[in-house]
Amino acid sequence: MYRNDFLFSSHLNYQINAAKSAESETDIPDKDILSINLKKCDFKEFSKALLFEKNKNPDFNFMDSSLDAVKPSNFSPDKKYNFLDLTEYAKHTAITIGNMTLFSELQKIASACEAFNAISTAHSSTTAPLVRSFDDYDSFSIKAQPTTLEELGSCVIGGGNEGAIKIAATFHESSTNTHPIISVRFYSLNNGVYLTNRDIIGIDNIYKANASLMETFAYMSYHDYMNNHFNYSFDKILISDSIEIDSLDDMYTKHYDLRIYDKLYA
Repeated sequence: MYRNDFLFSSHLNYQINAAKSAESETDIPDKDILSINLKKCDFKEFSKALLFEKNKNPDFNFMDSSLDAVKPSNFSPDKKYNFLDLTEYAKHTAITIGNMTLFSELQKIASACEAFNAISTAHSSTTAPLVRSFDDYDSFSIKAQPTTLEELGSCVIGGGNEGAIKIAATFHESSTNTHPIISVRFYSLNNGVYLTNRDIIGIDNIYKANASLMETFAYMSYHDYMNNHFNYSFDKILISDSIEIDSLDDMYTKHYDLRIYDKLYA
């Protein structure tokens, strides 16, 4: 009897210790992954970080093969890149060529990048005053947190299968006075829920000669806000019927020359 108790006790201790060591082993990769800097890493590290984030959040259900679309034309597997900038560039390219399927995948990847940045910054040993977005902020000092809940502008469009969609622009958490960044969210009026993804648009990064309507909305909302207006400039486009917007896809596939806006209102 004593022998059986001893064997049982030994076996139980073995199982407990094995479970503890398994837990510690799973902690090590997490720490390694969270130390990855998406602004300066190779493609293998970038893939590890994004797949890690995808496994944590089912909303980021991009296809693994979509990560290849972020690679630059002169890609080298051993070279370190700023994959946050490359993701934004790939999104712009997908819009320009009208590949909305690819754009949808890249939008999920961009959202996963933002989420990974948030948790990696929180776990980083280096101090960072705020969560940083896809731009390189080495040249900028973040002095004050902007009000991120105040709407800069909004509009309602037809959302295709989603029905009526309210589009609202606010400052992103990483926005600064010298480098404004706009967060655009979508709310389904028919279903009473927010859609999963949001757009993060750096005002200074917009290609004004061929801006998407989503970029146009963010740009005009920001400048209206700075001029103490609300729902002014983009509403004029909607009312004028100069551009037909029948669905959310139109906000990405149709474009506007913001140089005209600057000439008239700047």
